[in-house]
Amino acid sequence: MARGSVTRLLLILIALTLCVVFFLALAPMQDAVCSCSKTKSEGKQPKERDVEPEAEDSSITNGRHKIAILVPFRDRFEELMEFVPYLSQFLRQQGKSYKIFVLNQVDKYRFNRASLINVGYLESKGECDHVAMHDVDLLPVNPDLLYKFPEEGPYHLAAPHLHPLYHYKTFVGGILLIKNEHFEKLNGLSNRYWGWGREDDEFYVRLKKANLQVSRPGNLTTGYRSFRHIHDKQKRPRDNYRYFDQREKTKRLDRETGVATVQYSIESKRELTIDTFPVTILNIMLECDVRTTPWCLRPEDHQWYLNQTKDKPQR
Repeated sequence: MARGSVTRLLLILIALTLCVVFFLALAPMQDAVCSCSKTKSEGKQPKERDVEPEAEDSSITNGRHKIAILVPFRDRFEELMEFVPYLSQFLRQQGKSYKIFVLNQVDKYRFNRASLINVGYLESKGECDHVAMHDVDLLPVNPDLLYKFPEEGPYHLAAPHLHPLYHYKTFVGGILLIKNEHFEKLNGLSNRYWGWGREDDEFYVRLKKANLQVSRPGNLTTGYRSFRHIHDKQKRPRDNYRYFDQREKTKRLDRETGVATVQYSIESKRELTIDTFPVTILNIMLECDVRTTPWCLRPEDHQWYLNQTKDKPQR
């Protein structure tokens, strides 16, 4: 074979050998690159999962907060017929995600607004992340009265400088918005206030003790005309009597009762519409220990209670 041919053959063999060596050397590098890529991808996943609970929070509908309108109620049918359509339209104009709960007390005890609100909170907290403690006879008139999410602390919409009847500076009744976290922190409202009034004054003390600052609307020019009060006290006089030692026992901060201790049962739950607007009716049976709060009954009703309980074992 000619020397030139041998030389060319050697060069070809050398080139083939280099190609094989280069391929074998490159293969592990490709595996390492793939392995590294997977590791980096897996490393990002925990950060992505960190944000999932907030996006999937059941208390938020389509990225918006949802408010439970808690309406303590007994024997005010005409007011309710006006309240539900009016407030529903008012909230829809503000783009609010909401649900109205009418907390209808159907037992034989005196009316207990605070306990009904505690019950309403327990029954609504699974689908709403804040509540409005809302009187059925108080309707907002000024469109600048915003049912906003009370992020920093309780928001008293029916402020003393706006409410048509109550103007003292510690007043927090009428309409108060509070998020679930703060309601739990306060243990809700006291269950000792049977009959009308005073439960919101005790709640104000709870707010102060917990260092929760109450905010209120400002820069409104409508003053006491900001709301419409539709209660007819001639047709439905309020039960504001104080029996036994009720006045003495309810003038101080209640450190024992609240949302964690409220005793009740739901007799029935009804989903209704009033002028096409939905409302949830909770028919609530409250319980009372007459030995500790005898004023949950009028004195003339105590015999009824004794007849009901004489054959029942004491708990």
